[in-house]
This record gives sequence, structure tokens and C-alpha cells, in this order.
Amino acid sequence: MSTARALLDQAYSLARVATLEADPAKYAALLASELPAATTLAELEARERALTAALADIEAMIIRIMRLRLDQALAADTSIGPPTRTVFASTIASYARDVSLLEQRARDIALRGRAANPDEVAGLIGAAARSTLALRDALRQSTLALIGDLANRAIAAADHSARDRKLGDAERRKWSATRRDLETIAGDPESILSAPLASRLAALPEQLDEPAPEAEVTFADMIELD
Repeated sequence: MSTARALLDQAYSLARVATLEADPAKYAALLASELPAATTLAELEARERALTAALADIEAMIIRIMRLRLDQALAADTSIGPPTRTVFASTIASYARDVSLLEQRARDIALRGRAANPDEVAGLIGAAARSTLALRDALRQSTLALIGDLANRAIAAADHSARDRKLGDAERRKWSATRRDLETIAGDPESILSAPLASRLAALPEQLDEPAPEAEVTFADMIELD
């Protein structure tokens, strides 16, 4: 069975890229199947490392795909040389909200490179960027949805540990911070990228959550004790 990383690694040709575009949610599904259960603080941290690595793998693959598309689109063009194509590919994510800026820069470079039709060259680069960024968005959307869902499902257990009278105060404080961080991630999955987990937890104010109330001893319980 293919792994999530292998799925991205196989996108080394435009035909393979098209296969990935047809079912981008498969990446998150594979990733979910690979993740072990996380019930301890150490396991939650290890799972987060795997999830952030999965997001980083998307970015690395998108650079490769953008370069493939540029080389195909500009096969007959000499005004945009290999070094510039590499720069455009490696910075593609920075144009996610403004592809027109990339087109403007491409047009200027094509003009200086004496392209017969700089506008056409810029349009080809813009089209390559838009399709590449659309795939990036689809892969990230499903992966971030998985991250948010995992965080949401872990909140109750973290809250239980934060209020567990059997645990020491120091451990309960860690679980309290972890629960609050999970709540943030559940609402904004991309916040997982804001800083490493340890740094995010350290930035939260210390808090010792009120333990769950102990069950009252009933008359029937006292009879059983006798």
C-alpha cells in the first residue's frame, strides 16, 4: 500500500500530477491511516511532528510541479532561462494570493529577454502557477481538516487528564496547556505551524484546572463498605 509521502514523491511527471489532481484528498486519507494513536503528551508531540512534516512535503512537491509545468509551458521560449524558472518555482507559494504579481514580473523579464510576445509568456507562467496553487490548496485543505479533526477529538482526553486528581500538579498543568492548544488548533488548524508545540505551550499562562467533583458517598455505598 502506498504511503502519503510516496504519493507525493510519485508526482514526478505531469501525467502523475494529473492523477493526484483527480483525487487530492487521498493524501490526507493515507496520512490518517499511518498515524498511530496519541494518548500521552509525548505521543501528541510526535504526531504533531508527523503532521507538520506532511504539510512541508506538500510545499516541496509543489515546487517540483511548478518547475515541471514551467518547462512544459516554456519549451519554445528562451527569454525565461532555467535560473529564473527555478526562482519562480521555489517561490510559488508566496504568490498564492497574487498570481498577477508573478505575471507582471515574468512579463518584465520576458521583455528584457527579447521574447516575441512577453504577454503570452507571462500568461503561460500565470496559468502554470494557478493550476499548481490550486493543487496545493486542495492538498492543504484536506490535510488541515485532518489536523483540526484530530485536535478536536483529543480535547476531551486532555481535559480529563488536566483535572485528574491522581496526577501531580505539574503534569496537570501541562495537560491544561495542551487542551487549550488543541482547542486553538481545532478552530484554526493552520496555527499548528505558528511555532513548535513546546514553544506554544510555554507561551500559555500556567493554569491548574479544577478537578472533577468526586462522587458523593451514598447510604448504599456505606452499606457495601461495611
